[in-house]
Amino acid sequence: MDFCGWVNSPPPESGVDWDWLSGESEGQMVPRRDHTTDSSLGHFAFFKPFESNREGVARLESEFMEAVDQACLRIWHHAKGWSINRPSAFTLTVFVNETGKLQPVFNTSGYTNSSWIQDSVDYKASGQHQIILQVLRPAKGDGSFSLDDIHIMRGESCDDNILTTTTTIPPTTTTAPDTTMDCTFEEGLCSWTHESDDTSWTLSNGLQAKGLWNGPLYDHTVGNNQGFFLLLNGSGSKEDEKTVISVPVVDRGSKSCVEFWYYSLGPSVSTLNLLIQTKFSELLVWTRQGTQNSEWMNAKVNINISDAFKIMITGYKNIHSRGFMAVDDITVREGVCSDQSVCGFDSSSCGFENSVDHRGRWERRRATKSRVDHTYGTENGFFMAVMNSSSTQEEVAELFSPEFKSAAEMCARFWYRLPVNSSNALSVHVMRAGLLGDALWQRSRLPTSGWEVSEVTVSSPAHFFVVFRAVHVPGTSDTVEIDDFSVSEGACNPPATCDFESGHCNWVNSMNEDGHDWVLVHGGPNGPPADHTTQTSDGWFLLSSAQHQSQPSVAQVVSEWIHLRDASSCLTFWYHMHNSDSGTLKVFSRTDSSEEALVFHSSNSSNNWSRFSQSLEISKPFQLLIKAESNNQGFIAIDDVSLIPGPCRANETSIGFVGCSFENGTCDWEDVSVGQFQWVRRNATGNTGPPMDNTLGTELGWFVAVEADRGEEMSPAALQSPMMQQASSTCTLHFYYNMNGEESELRVLLKVGPRTTTLLWLSGNHGDAWHHSEVMVGRSPQDFTILFEASRNFNEPEYVALDDIIFTNCSLPAPESWCPDSMFKCNNRVCVDPNQVCDFSDDCGDGSDELSCEKQGVMERCSFEQGFCSWANSDLNPPGADWRLLRGQEALSNHGPRRDHTRNSDAGHYVTPGLHLTVRKQTSEIISKTLLPSINCTVRFFYFSMDDAAATLTAQSMTQMSGINNKVLWVRRTSQSFSWQRAKVTFSTSASSKIVFRYELGEAPRGLVALDDVSFSRECVFDPENSELPDTTPTSAPPTPSSTPTATINPCQESEFFCHHSAGNVCVPAKSRCDYHPDCPREEDEAGCGPCTFESDQCQWTDASDGQSRWYRQKASNTTDPPTDHTTETGFYMRVNLSLGSAQKEAKLLSPPLPPSSPYCQILFHFHIDAQSTGSLRVLMQQAEGGEAILWSCSHNTVSHWASEHLPVGRHQQPYKLWFSSIIKATQEVNVGRDHVVAVDDVSFLNCEQSYQPPDLSFFSCTFEDGLCAWVQGAEEELDWLSGSGPTETSNTGPAGDHTTGKGKYLYIESSHPAMKENIAHLKSPLLPPAGDEGYCFTFWYHMFGATVGSLRMLLKSAETFEKTLVWQKSGDQGDEWLLAQSHVTLKNVHQVVLEATVGGETGDIAIDDVAFVHGPCHASDLCDFEDGSCNWQQVPSDDFDWVRQSGYSTGPKTDHTTSTAAGHYYYLPSSTSDQNGQTASMFSPLYPASKGSCVMLWYYMNGEEVGTLNVYQQSEDGKNVLIFSQLGDQGRLWRFAQASLLPRVQPYKIVVEGVKAGPAFEGGMAFDDVQLTDAQCPPHGFCDFESSLCSWSNLGGVDQGDWLHGTGDSSNPNTGPTFDHTTNSTHGHYVYVDSSVGEWGDMSFLISDVFQPSSRGHCLTFWYHMYGGHIGTLRVYINDRKIHAGGNEEGLLKWIETGNKGDQWLQARVPIKHKDAFWFVFAYQRGMSTGGDVALDDITITSDACYPPSPILPSDNSSLSVALAVSLTLLAGVIISILLFMLNRKCKTINQPSWMDNEGMDLPSGLDTFNCTTNGTEHDSDFSFYNKLYDPSTQPENTAEASSDA
Repeated sequence: MDFCGWVNSPPPESGVDWDWLSGESEGQMVPRRDHTTDSSLGHFAFFKPFESNREGVARLESEFMEAVDQACLRIWHHAKGWSINRPSAFTLTVFVNETGKLQPVFNTSGYTNSSWIQDSVDYKASGQHQIILQVLRPAKGDGSFSLDDIHIMRGESCDDNILTTTTTIPPTTTTAPDTTMDCTFEEGLCSWTHESDDTSWTLSNGLQAKGLWNGPLYDHTVGNNQGFFLLLNGSGSKEDEKTVISVPVVDRGSKSCVEFWYYSLGPSVSTLNLLIQTKFSELLVWTRQGTQNSEWMNAKVNINISDAFKIMITGYKNIHSRGFMAVDDITVREGVCSDQSVCGFDSSSCGFENSVDHRGRWERRRATKSRVDHTYGTENGFFMAVMNSSSTQEEVAELFSPEFKSAAEMCARFWYRLPVNSSNALSVHVMRAGLLGDALWQRSRLPTSGWEVSEVTVSSPAHFFVVFRAVHVPGTSDTVEIDDFSVSEGACNPPATCDFESGHCNWVNSMNEDGHDWVLVHGGPNGPPADHTTQTSDGWFLLSSAQHQSQPSVAQVVSEWIHLRDASSCLTFWYHMHNSDSGTLKVFSRTDSSEEALVFHSSNSSNNWSRFSQSLEISKPFQLLIKAESNNQGFIAIDDVSLIPGPCRANETSIGFVGCSFENGTCDWEDVSVGQFQWVRRNATGNTGPPMDNTLGTELGWFVAVEADRGEEMSPAALQSPMMQQASSTCTLHFYYNMNGEESELRVLLKVGPRTTTLLWLSGNHGDAWHHSEVMVGRSPQDFTILFEASRNFNEPEYVALDDIIFTNCSLPAPESWCPDSMFKCNNRVCVDPNQVCDFSDDCGDGSDELSCEKQGVMERCSFEQGFCSWANSDLNPPGADWRLLRGQEALSNHGPRRDHTRNSDAGHYVTPGLHLTVRKQTSEIISKTLLPSINCTVRFFYFSMDDAAATLTAQSMTQMSGINNKVLWVRRTSQSFSWQRAKVTFSTSASSKIVFRYELGEAPRGLVALDDVSFSRECVFDPENSELPDTTPTSAPPTPSSTPTATINPCQESEFFCHHSAGNVCVPAKSRCDYHPDCPREEDEAGCGPCTFESDQCQWTDASDGQSRWYRQKASNTTDPPTDHTTETGFYMRVNLSLGSAQKEAKLLSPPLPPSSPYCQILFHFHIDAQSTGSLRVLMQQAEGGEAILWSCSHNTVSHWASEHLPVGRHQQPYKLWFSSIIKATQEVNVGRDHVVAVDDVSFLNCEQSYQPPDLSFFSCTFEDGLCAWVQGAEEELDWLSGSGPTETSNTGPAGDHTTGKGKYLYIESSHPAMKENIAHLKSPLLPPAGDEGYCFTFWYHMFGATVGSLRMLLKSAETFEKTLVWQKSGDQGDEWLLAQSHVTLKNVHQVVLEATVGGETGDIAIDDVAFVHGPCHASDLCDFEDGSCNWQQVPSDDFDWVRQSGYSTGPKTDHTTSTAAGHYYYLPSSTSDQNGQTASMFSPLYPASKGSCVMLWYYMNGEEVGTLNVYQQSEDGKNVLIFSQLGDQGRLWRFAQASLLPRVQPYKIVVEGVKAGPAFEGGMAFDDVQLTDAQCPPHGFCDFESSLCSWSNLGGVDQGDWLHGTGDSSNPNTGPTFDHTTNSTHGHYVYVDSSVGEWGDMSFLISDVFQPSSRGHCLTFWYHMYGGHIGTLRVYINDRKIHAGGNEEGLLKWIETGNKGDQWLQARVPIKHKDAFWFVFAYQRGMSTGGDVALDDITITSDACYPPSPILPSDNSSLSVALAVSLTLLAGVIISILLFMLNRKCKTINQPSWMDNEGMDLPSGLDTFNCTTNGTEHDSDFSFYNKLYDPSTQPENTAEASSDA
């Protein structure tokens, strides 16, 4: 193996190694050639994950390299998949690893076109670095990804070193080097030579092919009428006249692949063969006979040329031949042919495998002369066949396809061959999860021995296989065979149903002696001028024409075999007979060779399309046979054949255009769903769905919504309109939709006959709101219906709803009595604008404006239906960027639209730029033929543009081949429409020119863009020779001199300022100039002083950048980013674009000198940062000493086009400057090609006048009922505060109402999507005055409820230093209630209050309300938090040390307990090495009256090995101390809770807190905080009923994934625990619970107790628990101590475990504990698979004694005999039960390992049922175990307790 120094480095969880393979390696999806040698012997790196249902990642790492300023990385990649010609499921990302941080610099998905594709990546690195190539395959993705030829060129740009080898994009051939056997025929015959004497192949192009049967209009290589191909047409001078062209064989290895493109069309086309000539014979390896599809078709043929010396292509002609054969783009490559969209089994089995459950076997079998394959039609091919057996019994053989992962419907197409009239049978099934479904299709006893075609629709909600099941009957030599298997998206058409727009469907010409073929053609002189489907000349139909014959001739076409499941079906078709001499048309049903029943017969002619319809009732399998007995005059045509279940309806009529508001029913709109979804008419009174309809805007209004159904098929909900009459070209559908849910999908479809075309598609969460949408239905010449298809995830609270469907402008135009001379008069007397004639839009309504266009003078027009016409790709297009021809039904959403404009269906074609435009400003151009000088030439075209606003599409006039001086004629304006849009541009040119459509990639990924139906008016004169344009640059015209305006005379005095723009001679005092206050009527006195809208100029803001990228003034337009300015939406703004490839890293926009300002001065500006930007925008201020201060920085993109920001500037006594700095950071994670785009607009200054005085503090108080008052959002961070009333959008978090009234408004942050964890929102007050001597009290109410609540902080920001100080903080769940926060502010300078909320998780909404400012300190309370002083606590003067009031300190707690911040205060007693044992420090409280207080509570901190003892005393007025609490020794770096009951007293008392030293100590100390007296009794130590609080229990922050919450049964939120608590057995009682809807399977939530001292009697933990719901998870009880915790074990020793559903009931548990050290309890809940149900705790009691069972109920004294007897029987039963229990317990332990003992020998309660091995009466039915990463029994040998979890 040789990776050239590159090393496999897969990630540990999902990693897969790269393999080193060659083209000869076995396996699926392996490329058959490398890129280096272009042979099967060359090697490459190959990646294909083993597990298809898991994400897979493979990484290759380079060696470390030194720093480089510029380097180019080139890679060749190869992607393969089951489907071809589409982006692969894999993603290649290139990382630069520098300083341990991976920086992505490039990514691509590749393209599954079986070719090697080149990627070029520019990068640089400032230090040692390595390159990492990572390929990610998502779960459910299929295929493989390979890499080859990796080159790193240091010191070079990729643009400087462009390799000559290019990558070819489909549908062109592979990119391997040419050989002498390859030929495109653009320069001649290459090495191919003619061998025929009588006739020869002709080198021709489309311009020379005149007439329908004379040759293709376009070649295959370049796709236009100027490209060349080989052509053989006309009739021969004799029968079987052979024409041969050959090429000598060049040694390419024994196995080679011959690929070529062929076109064979006409009513009497003979045979086209591929042969290999050896020394001894000619071997026929491939053949085609008769007419084929009307398009270039691909052939790939495996050949063995080890002994061959010539490859030959032969064509035959007969005397009566009519038609042509053409060949183009021949290549010969070493190795077998690569996989194609159709599996012909010629190179491999394509991943098909035999079932091992049956004796029968399928094999890949080589064809014979008597049984040729279908792919090649020769003995050279292969097919799959059931192996013959000598068995005397029937054998079943099952063949499995590769696994399919799509849940959508797919159509499987295949060819099969059965033994004639045999019982051998073939059926098709779907296998899912190992279960074989019912037969979807089955055949046996066919009368024919040839290959037959069939299709079957397959689907499954999960991964599945298509299974071919064959039954082989003994005694038959022939077996069942299949060939040419393929799948396509969407359901199959019903059998025999075809509109011929996409080909023959499953209709096949049937050979007959001296007959001719039905030919697939479009409208023209040899048949009807238009088809029936589209009623245009571009539509397709089947044509029988025998005009070339000297006598009548027969053409026959047969359908696939059909087996009707319904009793009756309706056959309908349209036919067209030219005249009375056309012949006879007959339709038969054929059940076998001898049974043909006549269905239809006609010899009548009407020279228009006529309809036939008849019901068929045929029980046996049958074929339809359409036979035309044509004379040599006229023609017969067939179109729109359909076979629909159910009898034909008499007098079926269509109605008008029916919309619906659903208020009074469904208006004949019908739910036609057959799957697991359905549309239901409903209103908003249900539990799910929109809260109101769109029509009325109330919950009583009606709409339709998607609900669940019980259908068997995997298909979306389908709502179908009534049948509507043909629509005009302007027909538009309007509707309102509500899509709330990430997995919601909605599609709008147009159904015309059997064809369904997607008009509009939406997916994802659009929010809980009604949105208007519209889409052009477009011209439909047939009756049609509209379908709304939708699906959603029923496991989530999602919904999809529709309302108010309306059709506009759909009626055909009305005829006029006369038309003005300036108008075009249609055949139906409609008048249209002449500019709309021959523009590919049926504006007349009868198509007459699109007929005889050459007579109208419109010579150049292209619909792209068969090729590029005369358009050509530019030679300057990058590799892979050429425009390409695409069909709507082949295009995925990231390729192009789902329909074209010409035919308004997915069968039509258009052109779209190449897929491999990857770098910003890369262009793709398509160029017209040459125009001669023309006046008022108009080009008309249709364009499609969706999600493509960042890119630019233009039409330009080119007069030089270099394109230097191209003139832009048109720029795309609208980039967001599901409709084709018409555009036209008129121009004149005095020189020869070409029209160029130019697509330039923008800063965002490419959207959907396409062109169609380009036409030129009669004024446009074209060069018949299509001459090249000159390549010289004309001399520029001299610039026009500008005029100088006349100066205005200043009428003002020297001490005045002249308002020169204002009307009249207005003068103002000179000191008014630049004072932040406009005095002139038009504000000229403030011009250039800082404020600026940039509408007229830059207001003296100047670019101060050092580099090429500069700030510049930009006018907004649809092509700019952003597309609007902030001032007027159409005005100007300042913009800078920093390029990733540039060495420049910063661009500065400098303000003019700004005037002196007040201390309250703020700058307000609006800014835009592009979504793909890679840096930040900063605001800096110039400081007096010459330095700079960063006022603000933002690095995230603006969600809307513009965001606003207010920044304090502060007092300035001298002029100063600010500047905006745009910085690009190459170390950020970016996409290659995305530059850093930043814009600024509307700069203003607030409260900056030096005379400004702020209002009173109370002015800044706010209830948020009418907005933010004077508060503003901060734009520095990602989130905004939102205004809300009632509950927030996310369940199980946020308040139920505001604090002010319960019904008003509040502010909150939304923590669910799209918010992300650690996103921040800032709310900022105005600049506030100094706090004064007494300061002020800032209060606000906050609500922090939810399992994943983040943090809420209050900060003070100085306007002088711009520093922020944290003064208050809360984190995590604080309960479902509004709580008061207050802070005494004493700052002596101008400042700002900032409230900062951080997202903790998806259920972490944080709300605030009622902010208030009150002069003076905050009101005192029974709680002393020491924030504003000592609360009159005093030091004891006679002790050894003093307690010190302090905030965060290096040896003490980092934060206080009150605010959880470093700014919070507490009292602290530090330890030192000079301490002596017994030294004390004491503080005492104020004197409390005897009547006050029953319980004292406080929080304490004790850390350090020699920390000593903390004592709390109750001291009587006479000085007597009684110890009420004591704690000894190190308690860890945590605040601990303590409480003590106060003793009865008759006199006032004090509380004394004493710290006692234990001796010298090197670190640590003790502290106390938040002392509180309550009149309520202390709950017993170790007891908590949770009625008022969590007592001393607390959530373990930073380790778990969700908090335990404090709740009640009457909560309005779902998933919030039991309906009743255990304490009060009511809905108002409290408990703690875990929100089971939050987090993922396996997440942990920890609840920890206070510390308990060891006891010789042990402890007993008693608690009540509630576990209700399927797969609810696991609840565990641990104990932990300092030693265990210090070792990194957060949980400790397992003491009790319970898992699974225990029913809707409270259960009691008792856990005995004996532990030698001080310890604490940990309740740990581990989430299960279910998101419903609840886990809750209540009434926890911890006692210092052993656990005892409940006392028995004693019997009465007068029943002693009965008692004795009962006791005896009880003892006997107890012995028997004990034995049974012991035996069963051993058995259960054997089955349900592990044991129930920990390392201390304590038995865990089990409560085993003697019959069912259950715990607490609940079965343990799980078959797997799950352990969280925090508890791994394999690493805890001392703790052997486990659990089997149904989590």
